[in-house]
Amino acid sequence: MPDASSRATRSIGATMTSMQTLLFQLEPTTFLQHLATQNQLLACLQWLGEFQVLAYVPLVGSCSVLIKDLADLADVPEAELYRVVRIMALAGFLQEPQPGYIEHTALSASFVSRPAHLDAAMFMAETVAPSALHMAAATRRHAATKSGAEARAAESAYTVALRCSQKEPQTFQSALVQRKRLQRQWPAYLSCVGDCHGGATDILGQLDWPGLGNACVVDVGGPSTRKSKTGGLCPIQTLAEHHPALRFVIQTDEPVRSQSSSFEDPTSRISVHKRANGTQQTIKDAAVYLIRLSTPTLTPIRTRILSELQAHLRVLEANKSALLVLTPRLLPEPSAVDVHVESMARLRDLSLLQLANDGDLTMQELMDLVDSVHDCNGRLVVVKKLSSRNIATVALGIRYQTNTDRQHQLSTRQ
Repeated sequence: MPDASSRATRSIGATMTSMQTLLFQLEPTTFLQHLATQNQLLACLQWLGEFQVLAYVPLVGSCSVLIKDLADLADVPEAELYRVVRIMALAGFLQEPQPGYIEHTALSASFVSRPAHLDAAMFMAETVAPSALHMAAATRRHAATKSGAEARAAESAYTVALRCSQKEPQTFQSALVQRKRLQRQWPAYLSCVGDCHGGATDILGQLDWPGLGNACVVDVGGPSTRKSKTGGLCPIQTLAEHHPALRFVIQTDEPVRSQSSSFEDPTSRISVHKRANGTQQTIKDAAVYLIRLSTPTLTPIRTRILSELQAHLRVLEANKSALLVLTPRLLPEPSAVDVHVESMARLRDLSLLQLANDGDLTMQELMDLVDSVHDCNGRLVVVKKLSSRNIATVALGIRYQTNTDRQHQLSTRQ
């Protein structure tokens, strides 16, 4: 469950967003000023990251450094550094405790102590922003060529931006494979605009875990470490701590360095194994199969979900008491979740569109996807839906239903 601090932060953020939206309606120039400010803040943050300025400012206590000395260390013009620092300080990022000196704030210090923050910011400036600004050009290209889905995937706003900057065009998927920097930045960015592990834990907590006794739970596509990038416990670690009778198997496509050694599990109830997405499920007797697919990848989410549903079809047919729990992020319907949650979901969806011509599924698209998985004896059906206004992630409980049972169910409804 979210702690009191998280709930308070969310409440304050919702109030501020509501007030800001009202202000924009009353004075449209304020909206433009806000856009201009955010634009310059991102540019200045990218400038600070490019020249590693933040690393030269002491983190210990309230230690400040002369702007002149900092400029010499970073090898940048002193006057330009001062102009960058002043606008960032107005946003609470760095501060000038006395004229000519620079000092960290809690916000700016976090970009040094937690490098993922800076990775996400650099990704926004260097990759997301240029791609977003070429979305219109990509749309025109698609309309002019009337290209198919495969061609559209190869000509995203990202590739258009590369071409316009005189760089060799390539898909974002290809760039991600080739560039280590992107491999580090992409997950950092997703963790900023996606749901946190705590939200998924909140939804999964609604299931009747005590009723499973000492059963086995398989976590498909989960991370192979006990903590998320934000520092919180992953859902499996939390479930293991609250339900000591259960056994957990984590199947991940990430490299498994030391099996379950990264989890606090003295009784060895959590084991970690490598398994490629969509390969046949070898564990036949689990009570619950969690399909979380939480590791970052650019394989379309529709493809990943469908391959896992098909990989578990035979298992669920043979073990009809087993429950498959699918927990993807969805593109929420208007007003279905809090404003901030929908905003982040829309932001993530547009980023996927601009980078790879992809996007998250709606609830109806997800339901249709589940309904499409069947064999000659029966099909997968949704038996439970769990959601929360606090996150865009949902949980669908899925079981195998024989054609005979389906016909009987339909006849009793008539």
